Amino acid sequence: MNRLLMILIAIFAFTMLHCNAQQTNGGKPDTAGKHPVLIIEGGDTWDWGKVTIKESPLKTTLIIKNTGDDTLKISEVKPACGCTNAPLGKQTLAPGDTTTLRITLNISAGAPEVMKTVRITSNDPANANKILYLKAQIHYPLQILPTSYFTFNEMKVGTEAVSALKVKNNTDKVVKLSDLEIQPADLVTNVKNGMEIAPGQEIEVSAKYKPTKAGYFSCSVKVKTSSPEQSEIFIQGYGNVKESAIFNEK
Repeated sequence: MNRLLMILIAIFAFTMLHCNAQQTNGGKPDTAGKHPVLIIEGGDTWDWGKVTIKESPLKTTLIIKNTGDDTLKISEVKPACGCTNAPLGKQTLAPGDTTTLRITLNISAGAPEVMKTVRITSNDPANANKILYLKAQIHYPLQILPTSYFTFNEMKVGTEAVSALKVKNNTDKVVKLSDLEIQPADLVTNVKNGMEIAPGQEIEVSAKYKPTKAGYFSCSVKVKTSSPEQSEIFIQGYGNVKESAIFNEK
């Protein structure tokens, strides 16, 4: 009888301890344990500040560290666009270990500010997809406005299409244009060799084209400049040519 009583008391004590453990953990088994923590030294944003187009590509090396108490495994580093390259030194980091992330960002004529991202995927349970932000303010000696490319809308066979941009001289010296190159050869532009742009002046740059067949259209205007900060202006153009009821190739 005493033996049976002792067994019942032991079962009761075990049940009470198990219930108390669940209550202290919100009714769930305690799963606390070791885990990795990925941090980027210096923060999740890298800002180059003010740069010029001549400094492209922008470069920096960032340090990634595992501040957790378990092994960190980085499965992927993925830039949001092809203009950014971010090779990782190594993918597996022991607790306290570090690795390098070498950033290269190509910039081209366009907006005065650039903002790009890089996604870092790992087994960090609190931040499985960490986002690194890359920023820069770009000073263009010769700025193309409002976009950096010609856009040809509603192109039709046999009908002349026109697109225009502006080029602004942000330097304190007169800039002279030379060595004009255009593609295709029958593209018409108002840019001429010897054309000058005064300090602070904006000039219009236009491109005209009369397509002879339907399909995808691309063009380019390239011209050298006398500016030591920006040796050339390169503008590409795009459009989609549709058939015309009048000029319909068979």
